[in-house]
Amino acid sequence: MSVALAAPADLVEAETVMREVLRTDLGGYRAQWHRDLDHLEAAYLRRPGCALVVARDEGGIVGTAAVKPCLLATPPNPDWLAREYNQPGVCQLVRVWVAAGARRRGVGRALAERAVGWSVGPGGYRRVYLHTDASVPGAEAFWRSLPTREVHDDRPDPFHTVHFEIDVDALLRVPGC
Repeated sequence: MSVALAAPADLVEAETVMREVLRTDLGGYRAQWHRDLDHLEAAYLRRPGCALVVARDEGGIVGTAAVKPCLLATPPNPDWLAREYNQPGVCQLVRVWVAAGARRRGVGRALAERAVGWSVGPGGYRRVYLHTDASVPGAEAFWRSLPTREVHDDRPDPFHTVHFEIDVDALLRVPGC
C-alpha cells in the first residue's frame, strides 16, 4: 500500500471511494456538509492550507483523508468549541474514509499519519482537530486507538458527534511515520 498526496489524476477514483463510504456508512450526501466532494480539486488541491491524501493498493484507491482550515459552524457545534479551534494555527482532519474491503489493514492509521504529517509540515498548522460520528461501527474506537484527546462528546446529538484533538507529537513519534 502507498499513501501520498492526491494528484489531479487521482480525483475521480478518490471521489468514487468517498461517495461509497458516505452512502453506506454515513447516511448519504448532504450538501451543507459534503459539498467539497463535488469539487475535490478546488477544495483540496488548489486551496491554500488544504490537502487530500489517498491510500492505494494493487486494486486502486482504497481510502482518503483531507486537511482544511478549521472553520466549525455554530450551531451545530458549541460556541466555545468554535472559539477554541477556529484559529489560524488549527486545521481540521476530514474525510478519513476507508473502503469497506480495505478496513482493519492499517489504511486509516496510515492516512491519518500522512495527513497529520502534512498538516504540521508543509501545511504550517500547529494543532489538528477532528470529529467523528460515533454511531459508525469502529469509528470512535479507531480515533481512540490513536494519540487523541477527547475534547467534547455531543451525544445524544442526532449525529453522535465526538470531538478530538490529535496529539501531533505522539502520533508522529510512532515508528514508521
